[in-house]
Amino acid sequence: MRASFLLNKFILEEKIERINCSYHIVFIYIGKFLPKFQDINPSIKKIFNLIKDTETSSLLK
Repeated sequence: MRASFLLNKFILEEKIERINCSYHIVFIYIGKFLPKFQDINPSIKKIFNLIKDTETSSLLK
């Protein structure tokens, strides 16, 4: 998860700079096996894109 986060954080960086705020993101994995990078990376990208596309006003509520 850490590697995927570091590789994909650029998705959020533009929005963070534009609206001049910060995000506190926590990922908690509760599973019985360790997933591979190939399984985690698409999910992290999807989450970051959802955050990026969310209106700022709804995040501040």
